[in-house]
This record gives sequence, structure tokens and C-alpha cells, in this order.
Amino acid sequence: MNCGRALSSALVFGFTALFGAMSARAEIAEVRIGIQYGLAFLPITLAQDQGFYAAQAKKAGLGDLKVTIHHISGSPALNDAMLSESIEIGAYGTPGMLIIWDKTRGRQQVAALAAVSAYTYSLFTNRTEIKSLADFGDQDRIAVAATSSPQTFLMRMAAEQVFGPGQHGRMDNLLVSMAHPDAMTALLAGRAITGYMASPPFIAALRDSDKVHEVISTRQIVGGEEPTGVVLAAGKAFVDANPKVAGAIIAGLQDAIAFIASEPSAAADIYLKSEPSRTSKQEVMSMLKDGSMIYSTTPSGILKYAKFMARTGWIKHEPQSWRDVFFPLMQYKDGS
Repeated sequence: MNCGRALSSALVFGFTALFGAMSARAEIAEVRIGIQYGLAFLPITLAQDQGFYAAQAKKAGLGDLKVTIHHISGSPALNDAMLSESIEIGAYGTPGMLIIWDKTRGRQQVAALAAVSAYTYSLFTNRTEIKSLADFGDQDRIAVAATSSPQTFLMRMAAEQVFGPGQHGRMDNLLVSMAHPDAMTALLAGRAITGYMASPPFIAALRDSDKVHEVISTRQIVGGEEPTGVVLAAGKAFVDANPKVAGAIIAGLQDAIAFIASEPSAAADIYLKSEPSRTSKQEVMSMLKDGSMIYSTTPSGILKYAKFMARTGWIKHEPQSWRDVFFPLMQYKDGS
């Protein structure tokens, strides 16, 4: 009997240990994050480079967490990757996130995990005679990252300011989708496009060029605080099945933001290593230190986009609060 009890106890202990280990590793062990190009995405790549995601996963009692970064150009391609489950998390422009949140309600239920960055967009042109938005003509083409990008919706907001209420689509026929590095190159070369709604770090290089000049920027369009430009988003099934992993991603992102604030030189090196850029290290460091880039997991200005998009028919369901489009992991934040 004693031997039997000892064996039974050993089996119980063994199964408990086994199931405990299985429970600790029940959540996903690899996360693929899709991002676009630009300094706005730096916390995402930096957290992976510095092992912050993996460290936070360990703190949460998980096993080894592998995070891979995939560069994807534009929201349509990002949507395809998300809905085909080629990636678990996507870094969206705020309007793109609102569109996929609206379209997947009751199905995949994609929503935001955390804000990433807020920053200025500036419209540049290589035509010296253009002084305002009204000076662009039918022959002009203005590059934006995608038809659902923040640049596009800022252009539509600006069109209403210039041409009057209801004229948000007045310049849509001038907009062309182009990846940021390609747009900057084309604008400076004077081919294919005459305007480009740029984001950091491309703004710095354009401001240093005598071939282009600035026409309008974000604050002139929306006023007040810079709205969040980039958010991380995921499907409800992923977040429900992997709450600790989702929490580790957010915590890793916060660690990266703290690193950028305290180590701008090292952060600039990591950015320049992560993607091709014509921007110098000094220019990148300047933007990291002068307030051009605002990195925060707390969202700002989400409803500015949402209300405009609902009014102009781009989303069917208007959120009444920023919390309506974020998972509960961020509900304690004081966002807008």
C-alpha cells in the first residue's frame, strides 16, 4: 500500500508539473508583427531588437517568446496579412485601424492593442508656384501611403477647410498610393508626383532640400494636440487566447519608449539599422529629442478621425469613446 501510495503521489506530482508546464506554454510562442516604414514604428522594432518583448513574457510566467517584424506597405496589404493570419499583430495608421475595426465587427473583431506614436504630417511640393492646397490642379499627383492612411484623411479634412463642407473628396483624384521612401525619392527627382504628404523621418530630409517646400501640416488641419498616427491592432481570438502575450507586447512597447527617451543615440542607431533611410543619425536624433515624435501607448485624437470618417461614410459605426475601439488591456489609460 505504501508503495502504491508513493507511486500514486509521484504520478500526481508528475502530472501536476506537466500540466503546469503546459499551462505556462499554452499561449503562442511566436508573434509576427507587420509594420510599415518610418520613424513612427521605431518602438516596435526597438523592443524586438533589445529583447523587451521576450523579457516581459518571462516576467509574465511565459516561456521563450519569439517576435518577428515584417515590413508591409500600406493598410490593404496589412489587412490581407491580418485576415489570412500571416501575422498576429499589425501596426496601422489610425484611420486604417478604424476601418478594419468597423468591417470586422461580429467576425474577426480586430481592435487596437495600444497606441504607438503621434507626430506631424507635412505636405510638400516640388512646384514653386503652389502656395496652398487650392493651387494643386488636375495634372498634379500627391503621394500618400495608402487610401486609408492618416495622410489621406488629413488631406480630406484639409479639403473641407479650403473648399467648404462636403468637399472632402475634392482632391481624391490627385492622391496616389506610394511607400514613403519611394515617394520622397520621386518628389525630389521631380517625376511621377508633385506632392507628398510626408511623415518623420522623411520630413527632415525634405526640409533640408531646396527642391521642395512645405504647404501645410497636421496642426494647421486638426489644431491642438497631434493625433495618434500609429496603433498596434490584433484580432479578438488572438487576444482572448493569448492575454499574457498581448500584455507582454504592450509592456515591451512601453520599455522601448522609455529606452528612446533615455538613449536617443542608441535608438537612432537601431532605427537606421532597421530600414533604409537617407536621413542622417543627427537628424533622427533631433526628431527623437525635439518633440517631432511623440511615443506613447496612450491614444490621442482617435475620435477626431472617427467622427470625420463616420460623417463622410468611411465607417458605418461611430465609436462614442476611444475605448470602444481598444481592447480592455488599455482601458485604464486617460486617452482621447
